[in-house]
Parts: sequence; structure tokens; C-alpha cells
Amino acid sequence: MGKSFRLGQYQIEPVERAVYLDNGEKQNLQPKFVDVLLYLVAEYPRIVSRQELIDKVWQGNEYVGEKALTNAIWHLRQSLSHNQDSEVIETIRKTGYRLVVAPEAQLQDDGEPASAAGSQSSRTTRFKWLTLFALVIALAILWLSLSTSQPPPRQIRTVTTEPGLELFPAPSPDGRFLVYKWVAPDGQVDLFRRDLEQPQLKATRLTYDSASEGHSVWSVDGRFLYFSRKDRDAERCDIVRMDMQSFEEVNITNCPVVGGYHYIDISPDNATLAFYSDDDESDLSGIYLLDINKENASPRRFSCATDCGYKERDMAFSPDGNYLATTRRVNQFNENIYLYDLRHHQVRQLTSGEEDIVGLSWHPEGNKLAYGVQRSDTRSGFILDIKTNNIQSLDIEGMSYPHFARNKPWIFFQHRSEEYQIAAIPLNTRVNNSPFPVLNSGYNHNYPDYSHRNKKIAYLSNESGHYEVWIADADGNNRNQLTHLGRSARYPKWSHDGKRIAFLAPDEDETGDHIYIVEVATKRIQTVPSPFKGHNRPMWSADDKRILTTVFTKEHADIYALSLETEEVQRLTFNNGRYGVMTDQNTLIYSTYRNGLWQLNLNTGERQQLIDEQQFRVRYTWTLEDDAIYYIEEESDHQRLLRYDLVTKTHQTLLKTPRSTFETDSALRLDRDQQRILFTKTEFPQSDIKLLIDPAL
Repeated sequence: MGKSFRLGQYQIEPVERAVYLDNGEKQNLQPKFVDVLLYLVAEYPRIVSRQELIDKVWQGNEYVGEKALTNAIWHLRQSLSHNQDSEVIETIRKTGYRLVVAPEAQLQDDGEPASAAGSQSSRTTRFKWLTLFALVIALAILWLSLSTSQPPPRQIRTVTTEPGLELFPAPSPDGRFLVYKWVAPDGQVDLFRRDLEQPQLKATRLTYDSASEGHSVWSVDGRFLYFSRKDRDAERCDIVRMDMQSFEEVNITNCPVVGGYHYIDISPDNATLAFYSDDDESDLSGIYLLDINKENASPRRFSCATDCGYKERDMAFSPDGNYLATTRRVNQFNENIYLYDLRHHQVRQLTSGEEDIVGLSWHPEGNKLAYGVQRSDTRSGFILDIKTNNIQSLDIEGMSYPHFARNKPWIFFQHRSEEYQIAAIPLNTRVNNSPFPVLNSGYNHNYPDYSHRNKKIAYLSNESGHYEVWIADADGNNRNQLTHLGRSARYPKWSHDGKRIAFLAPDEDETGDHIYIVEVATKRIQTVPSPFKGHNRPMWSADDKRILTTVFTKEHADIYALSLETEEVQRLTFNNGRYGVMTDQNTLIYSTYRNGLWQLNLNTGERQQLIDEQQFRVRYTWTLEDDAIYYIEEESDHQRLLRYDLVTKTHQTLLKTPRSTFETDSALRLDRDQQRILFTKTEFPQSDIKLLIDPAL
């Protein structure tokens, strides 16, 4: 299949791995992209299933092939899409792909064009046999030279298989024991320890309480375990030291009650504990250091405290103690790894272009870092060479929170996948129904918003490798990608006239974010003018002339109105407003941060609480329609969909579901045409701890 061929206006050169346009423009393709295209050409005009492509191109490796195939198809379409009116590769829903354009030269089984002349075919055949003979000889020599010294293949072992979530692996220094956080299906959270030398034994439960334990780290000598424990009901968070012989606990310092992650590490001299925390004098949370050998020592802040433009979250000491690797988060779209030289007080950036770092750990030799990233809800792991900055993929989809054992180059990691689909719950039935799928495929779809004006759903999909804005008919058919940003978008919201969709996305240099508007008819994108760098979910004013959004400043976070005509900026709320709906030109109903649901008269500034914080604890998973609020209530072992009548001030339970059915950070929208609630549906995620043993490491 090395022969060149044409697909419409494109000349494909497989040997060069390139696409040529008629004007001479050249675009290079990665090898796997070419392999996918050649297979589709060879099977033209047959529909080729995704599984068949994974089997042929990635040798059946579904972990790598599933997302890699999606990425390959997306890049091929970008390279073969200069004519917007024609499509070269067609997606057959729930089936696979096929070529729409016929190749100019059909390929026979032997890979040669059917129109080749006889003499040329003969010469080509002789050349192929000579080449094959030479290749066999070369391979034989290579095999003989390597057969006695071939390193063993890498191994991936499953360490935990409990139902629920096993998170944040923490191996003991000698690699014998593994501590991890377990979240049971009923919501119970505790730490467990597994003896890796006696895998037949059940894991030992280390904590017995109603609080939530987080990240943990062993002392260098293996005597103690340090971890965070957060009790929201008691509004308390502690860093705890546990004796691993007697299991006696001592609280050594405090940590923030707010937030879901409490990163922690210990220096190689066993003297300094680094952990994630905050204080009253600092703008944002950050990294703190505590001398654990000094009695009554107080934590000191390591991170920048004021006017930083970022917050530091995770950290890892190098094996020699001379460096500290940290993660810096600028906003929800930008988090990267930085390296501090603790001796010379210097810092340099190691990664760029990442949006979420999910774990980092040093190789025992101190020359490499293992780290995980999450890109559009897809997790993967990498190895970074500290000296050369060379980054190598570990090719394990679903990998996060890698952690080297201190004395051996084994990587324990969290293997987790999450699925988000758009579903609907009918409201016009007397019997409670289970959710019905609306958009359900091998990709993630979330944040639905429904337009009554044009009967379409706006949503996000990561089919292209990034979360982009898409639209579809009310039944999920006729999907159409509106944006091609090449970076993740968030929170699509229809204008009332159904002509535009507002959404949030990072700016081009990823130091902040903007609210953008895409015109559905033309796909033209414009930026909403704003003097701020941090925004939240966009909302439209009743007349579609202003965008409302929460603005994050150093002093506060509240809802502002941004004019699309005059660039006027107006602060609307003064009690931590987060998300709202304008019922008319003068009335805003909005949720707050831990303060219930409110109504604001925009003319007089008068406000009143509609539902208190004990009954209404959500910020975003709610919607308003016809004097009724629909929202999600979370309990320890289930979720409920509630309807609150603003006139009678009464509650009605519409549906009771298992935990994690509703994605509580996503949208809840009412489709009045079909009398149903649209939402992002999840399955209770499964996460296991696995072990990577790779001689190459």
C-alpha cells in the first residue's frame, strides 16, 4: 500500500505520510493516521467498524486504540476538509466509518493498482521479492543478535478489584504495602492497606469514621502514614499521623474544609511534610511546609501568597531533596508542572498546554517524573526527563495519580474511566421512569441546553479530542459540530431567539478565559468584551443584549452583566451569586455559594431568599420553568429530582436514583415541547489500582 493515490482534490503519498492539495500545499500525517486511511481505502466502499480498525491498526489494543482512533479520524478530517461542502470520511452512527470519495486507483489484494502495465508489474514483483529476501535476512541477523539480551516485556498488574473507587495509591518505601482511599458504592470513605506479598489476604481497613480521608504518604522509614481527614459536618479538616504498627493517630495540623483534594508529600530526610492548605493572609490556597521533627512547629507557606495569578496544588520532593516539583493552576483550563531548585531558589516550567495535572511522582533515581493528565475527561500518563524535558507517553488510557515506590522503579497508578451521556426524564407520566438516552456513544457528551425556538439541543462532545460545542435535533440525530477551537469549551447556552450559543473557553495564551458567542447559521465566533480574566457559566439577559456570568476577582465572586452593544459592565449580586435565570427584564432568580436560592429586583436592588441553604444546596444543577424550580438533591446513598412550586412553596419528589446518576456540576434543562428534563447522566465510576513494571523505566 505504498503506492500513491487520489481522493478527490487530494493526492495521498503513503511513503511520505503526506497529503498534497492541487495547489501544491503539503500536510504531513502521523503513521497511524496513514494506516487508518489506507485501510479505509482498501475496504472502499464498505463500512468499516471501529473494532475492526482497532484490531487491524492497533492490534486489538482497545485501551490505546479507542481514543487513538477517534483522534486519527478527527485529524484526517481536518487534513481532508479544505472543501467545506464535501466530506471524505463519513461516520456511520453506532457502526463505524467509510470513505465517501472513491479512490482513483482501486487496490487489489496484492496492493498493486489494477491498471498497472504487465511489464511494470513484472519488474515490480521481482523488486518486491528481492526486497522481501533482503528484509528476511536482516531480520534474522537482528533476531540472532537480540534473542539472548531481549529485556522482559512490561507488565501491568491489577492490585485492587473492589467495587467502587480505589484512589490515590501510596506505596510503602520498600514497595511491600499499598495504602489507598476507598469510596464504597454507598458513599463510605476510608483508607485501606494491602500486603502485596500476600495478595490472597483481604486489605486491612485503617480508618473507621464518617469523615473523608484523602491523599496519603508514608514516612521514609515506613513507621508512619500521613493523610488528610475532612469532616464537612463538623467543618473540620486535619492532617493526621498514624503509627503503622499500633494504628494510633495524632492530629498534627489543619487543612482546608473547602476543596476536594488535599495533596501531601514528605522530604527524603523525613523532616518536612508538604501539604495543600490556606490561610487568612493569602489570596489563594497553596503549598505549606511543616517541620515534623520540631514540637509545636507551625506550617509556613511555600507558595506565592498574594497577586500570584495562580495557585499551587500538588507537589513531590526529589529523592535527593534538592528539588520540589509542583503543579500550578491558572484556571480550570490551565495547569502545568514547575520545578523548584531548593538550593539555588530558582524555578522553571516543565510542561505547557495542559489543563489538569492528575498526580506526579519522582523516579527513584531522581532523573524523571511520572505524571498524569486529564484532557477533556480522558486520563493518560507520561514520563518526563528532567534534564532534556523529553516527554514520553506511557500509553495507558485511564491512567492517573502515578506513584513510584521509593526504592524500586515500579509505578502504582489509578486506572479510571468516566462516561458522560445526555439523557432525559419524562415529566408527563404518572409512573416514575428511568432516564432515557438522548445522546449516547463511545464519546462523552455533557452540559445540554435546549432551545424551544428551534427545537435543538446544544451540548459539549469530546469526539474531536477536545470538548467542542455541538448541536443536535431533540432526538439526538443530525449532530453538527459548531466550534473547532482545538481547546476545551464549557457551558453552552442558547440565546432566547435560538440564533446564537454562548460558551466559556480559555483565551489563546491560556492565562485566562473568555465568554464566546457562536452564530449557529454561520459558525462565526465572537468574543464577549470583558475587563476580567476569570468567568463562569454564561447566561443571557431576557432581551439577549447582555451576557450574565459569575466573575472571579481577588475580592469576591458574583454575577455581572456584560453588555454586547456598549461594553458596559454591571455587578448584579452581592451575596456570592453563581448562576441565574432572568424571568423578565427586571427579575433575576439565582443560586449562591452555600446560601440557597434568591430572587433579585434589578430596578430596586431588593432581594429575597426563595429556598434556604438547608433545602437548596446545588449551584448549577437546577432550572426554572413556569413558576417552578427543578433541582437535584444529593443524599449519602441516592439522588432526588425535586420540583419546588414558587407559588405554593411546596416540594414534590419526581425521581429517586442511585448516587452519581446526575452529574451535579452539569446542567439541568427542561424541554417543554416534550415535557422532559435533560441532564448529564453518569454511571458510578469504577477505579482500580494497578501496577506498571517496565524494564524501560
